[in-house]
Amino acid sequence: MELEKLINRITDIAEDKGWSVYTETKDALVEFEFSQSTDFGQDFSFSASMNDGDIYSLIKDVNDYYEGYDPDEEAMLWVGSDGHGKNGAPYRLSDIIKDMEQAESMVSELLEALIEVCNKEELWRD
Repeated sequence: MELEKLINRITDIAEDKGWSVYTETKDALVEFEFSQSTDFGQDFSFSASMNDGDIYSLIKDVNDYYEGYDPDEEAMLWVGSDGHGKNGAPYRLSDIIKDMEQAESMVSELLEALIEVCNKEELWRD
């Protein structure tokens, strides 16, 4: 599949899951920035790269991000010294954790959609 068509298809897949997508192409590297708001209003985003038009490199990068994402660790970044949310995070610690778990779930759903469509449509083929 032509690189531009592949980028557009990946963007469509992500947008169907509620993500906004920004891409930047540098030579053989395409950098994807995926962003979406959680139910608690967090502007959640992450980046993943695709090398040489190989969708599997993108899927691997998204998977690596997902596997390394720790909702509890992320939640601690938004908890103040009083044990409650800071910098716009929900007040209750349990809500902050739910928010971070939702972000993790959103990444998982994107990953599953990329894998499913890739296999179904054979996006790896030229």
